[in-house]
Parts: sequence; C-alpha cells; structure tokens
Amino acid sequence: MNAALKGSAKAVVQIAVAAATISAAKFALMALPNIEVVTLLIAVYGFAMGWRGVAAAIVFAASETLIWGAGTWVVTYFIHWPAVAVVFMILARFIRPSRLIPTIAAFLLTVSFSVLSALVDVGLATGYFYNFGERFIVYFLRGTWFYVAQIATNLVVFPLLFKPLATLAIKILGTGSTSDIPDPDEKIKRL
Repeated sequence: MNAALKGSAKAVVQIAVAAATISAAKFALMALPNIEVVTLLIAVYGFAMGWRGVAAAIVFAASETLIWGAGTWVVTYFIHWPAVAVVFMILARFIRPSRLIPTIAAFLLTVSFSVLSALVDVGLATGYFYNFGERFIVYFLRGTWFYVAQIATNLVVFPLLFKPLATLAIKILGTGSTSDIPDPDEKIKRL
C-alpha cells in the first residue's frame, strides 16, 4: 500500500474512532441530566488531531442527526461542535495551554452554545422575526439551568481531565510525526 493511501486510511480510522467515542460517552452519561463530556472529548480531539478532530466533530453531529432525527438543534450542532474543535486546534498550534486556558475556552464555548442554541431555536422554530429580541430573551432565560449544569460540568472536568487526556491522545495517535501537528513530545512539554 502506498504512503498516501495508508495515511488516508489512518485518518479515516482515527476520525471514526474519535466520533464513536464521543457518541459512546454521550450515551453513557444520558441518565445524568445535562452532564456532558462531549465538549471535553471534542476539545481533546481538536487539540490532539487538528483537522481530523474537526472532521470527527462533524461526523458526531451527523450521527446524532441520524439517531435522533432532524430539528433546529441540528443547525446548532453543525456550527458549535466543529467550532469547539477548531478553537482547540488553534490553541494547540499557537498557545501553550495550561489547565486554566482550556477551562476558560470551554466555559466561553459552552456559554456561546447556549446563546447560539437560543438564537437558532427562536429564529428557525417560529419562522418570523417580529419581537425577536424579546422572544430570544425569554427562550434563553428559560434554558438557563440547563446551561448552568453544562457549564458547571465543564468547570470541573476540564481542569481535571483535559491535560491528561490530551497528553494520552497525542501519545496514542502519534500525531506529531504523521500529520501537520507539531512533534508530540514538544506538544506534551507545552501541556
């Protein structure tokens, strides 16, 4: 098998396994209301896998649509989850992340998810924009406790798990030597 084909096959497998672990983790925690690790896993994959992590986020959003059917939330998923991966891909390339920086990024991304979700639901669900601002505020405030739980989860799991999971993912994937991401040993030192 030539090197290009082998690299492409490896990328497809990595993307599929990453998307599958995101879905499996989501299903494993379904019994706990609003407790999620999807943000953490997509952040780790975006950080460790670069563009492959973004592709895994897109595959995850597509698989969720196939499982649960279409709704306004699909638009939010296809915007938000790849954006999470892109943000962490950028962090991996330009910033020396600590436990604090990924936690702040996760906090801001989860808050942006709540705003985006309300914007999409109010805009797409009704189909008209009369009194949009007022309806947005009511809808957003109605979901506040839902997002507070997600934000609290990320404020706990990111400082505890992001650094070790990212380090492990980099070691397992060997992303430094076979892709456009810097050498894994250098990236681990930056963690």
